[in-house]
Amino acid sequence: MITIHASESCTICGNLLDDKLDCPECEDCYPENIAEVDYDPVNKPPHYLLSGGVECIDYMRQVLGLQGFIDYCHGNVIKYQHRYNYKGKPVEDMEKAQYYLNKMVEAMKEKHK
Repeated sequence: MITIHASESCTICGNLLDDKLDCPECEDCYPENIAEVDYDPVNKPPHYLLSGGVECIDYMRQVLGLQGFIDYCHGNVIKYQHRYNYKGKPVEDMEKAQYYLNKMVEAMKEKHK
């Protein structure tokens, strides 16, 4: 998980920087080669990172509560398994299904400890 340093912000867009002092939202802040290397459409898609460094998945869990989050993850597992043959990126879709399954299992372990 990325640590956010509240006192360090991007000089271009003003967003908080992560523990590597990179701006998680502003592509202009990344050198060209870092933006390509750090791009991970499965585990950390940049378009799901909200202003201030809060990831959408974490926000969803806060809003939905534990059981709602488990159900949300389950729905996404079903969605990505269903569409993997239709969207042109079957491996990526199955990796996304696996990502949500992992999140679901983590949440279920927390619920049933």
